[in-house]
Amino acid sequence: MIRVLDKTVADKIAAGEVIDRPVSIVKELVENSLDADASAVTVELKGGGKEYIRVTDDGCGIPAEEAETAFLRHATSKIEEEKDLDAIRTLGFRGEALASICAVARVDMITKTADAHTGKHLIAEGSEIIRSSATGCPDGTTITVRDLFYNVPARKKFLGSDGGESRRITDLLSRIALAYPDVRFRLINGKQEVFRTTGKGNILDCITRVYGRDLAKDLVPVDAARDGLILRGFVSSPGTSASSRNRQFFCVNGRVVASKTMERGLEKAYRERLFPGRFPIAFLFLQMPPDQLDVNVHPTKKEIRFDDEFSVEDFISAAVTEALQQKLAIPQPEGGRPVAKIAEAAETAKTAETAVGSTGAQDSVQEQVPDTKPGTIGTAPAPASSDTSELAAESKAASPFSAPQEEGQQMDLKNVLKDLRQKVGEETVSYDAPPAPDAPFRLEIDQLEVIGSVFSTYIITTDGDSMYLIDQHAAHERVFYEMLLQQYHSQEKLQQTMLLPLQISVSAQTQQSEENWIGYLQEMGYDIENFGPRVYIVRSIPAFMDPAEGERFLRQMLLELDDKPDLHSFASLDRLITRSCKSAIKGGDKLDPAEITALLHRLAECRNPWSCPHGRPTIIRFTRYELERMFKRA
Repeated sequence: MIRVLDKTVADKIAAGEVIDRPVSIVKELVENSLDADASAVTVELKGGGKEYIRVTDDGCGIPAEEAETAFLRHATSKIEEEKDLDAIRTLGFRGEALASICAVARVDMITKTADAHTGKHLIAEGSEIIRSSATGCPDGTTITVRDLFYNVPARKKFLGSDGGESRRITDLLSRIALAYPDVRFRLINGKQEVFRTTGKGNILDCITRVYGRDLAKDLVPVDAARDGLILRGFVSSPGTSASSRNRQFFCVNGRVVASKTMERGLEKAYRERLFPGRFPIAFLFLQMPPDQLDVNVHPTKKEIRFDDEFSVEDFISAAVTEALQQKLAIPQPEGGRPVAKIAEAAETAKTAETAVGSTGAQDSVQEQVPDTKPGTIGTAPAPASSDTSELAAESKAASPFSAPQEEGQQMDLKNVLKDLRQKVGEETVSYDAPPAPDAPFRLEIDQLEVIGSVFSTYIITTDGDSMYLIDQHAAHERVFYEMLLQQYHSQEKLQQTMLLPLQISVSAQTQQSEENWIGYLQEMGYDIENFGPRVYIVRSIPAFMDPAEGERFLRQMLLELDDKPDLHSFASLDRLITRSCKSAIKGGDKLDPAEITALLHRLAECRNPWSCPHGRPTIIRFTRYELERMFKRA
């Protein structure tokens, strides 16, 4: 028998597509806050969000007469007509968030618009409004969600631990905070403030506050525009990488997304710059015309589809590749990137500690608190509930700088000094700004002044501002690799004839598969042919090699063929050439000044002079500041 499902059952099924765990609720509510033009958003949790979630914002609020309508399915203020779907500019538009949350949890909402004298207080459970009343509250909206899946026990048992659910929410809010650096975000989990951002629009500052200084210090700025596409953000220098893609952040038109297209463009730019199994770190923000992408391809809007995926992938690859040509992208010694005034901050904190300690524990220490408008972080209205009152008290106690101390209240100097150090450190830390537009971004390798070499392995050079160590083996491997590929793809094969033809013996397996490899060697510039059982004669080698180099490379490549005799694709040939580049000059081979100069000129002509084909860096940069710090002069 076919029947129409009961509304309660239908709502629970529909809610399952949007709300599958606490992080889904946080995502929907925070996106609504951002669509309401909030400048401050606070998220508070208990029990990993399973027990309690509260999202407070200072946005435009919901008119009292429309508050109940907001809980109906497919009720939205963000689109009106079908054509609006072709150019969506808001994060939410389906009108399912509040209805889906209300279907599987107990919801309490307080909201007020700027022109209203009072706000609206609604309590809903199981898709039904059970209480509606006027209330006094600041401008904005506060939504509290309790007892997730209280009426769907089958779904509740599949939730993770409190810690696991909290981590998902932290990761989500971290990404949203990066996408909206001009909004102040604050995340409180139980009694602990996980992080907060300043809302000053500084992306690098947001990255530092959310992910820490150690990650932020090795980032390189990206800034490019082409054909209506604008890409900004930061990527890791080739000397820094991660073991997974967890540190790859993509944002398109303000929407945090997962995108294979952007992922491929990023990794294409790092090809040959990282070891296999390592992944770049990236925080990329793409702006493009909204009619060139589809955000309505996933119930939770996690994925998007580009009209021209190839164009977007190519643009991202080119922009990141350009960024990796900067001096900032050249690997530096551990801790060499930041110019953070950490020493100054520590000294300031130490001075403050000494001053407070000398006046005695009974002296009061107060921080002047700037005026804040109603509805900003920390001023969320508290619905009549012991849980809410308790959480508000916990969040107020979390920071001793949130308000002046009450008269006669004993202060904990240890906590005050700890927070003072943290506050001073956060406000005084700064990072190298990207070079000015007219500054020399690229390093002209062939213009470097050669000072000498050390251990007959590392060439010492300088450009007047920094010192550079160049690994002669890695550099020669890069030169070899690119020249061989250039020769392979070139119509004209430049060769030099050997005075004495070279005879080389191969294994029986290699000779048996001759048709799979001999043509590739001839394409590279080798004049090679069979000269008898397991013997080949070589009369010419590529023009850019000297006889010793040509012989070493050929012997190494034929040796590698024993493991991979079938070169049925260019990818196989590329890997084989990469492995065979071990025939380049070694560390310990003494080079005379003319050979060093020639090597630097050839390296400067390479498409990617910054790493060898295996991903090792060819150049390490030491700034003047780094050297002076080593000698305690800075």
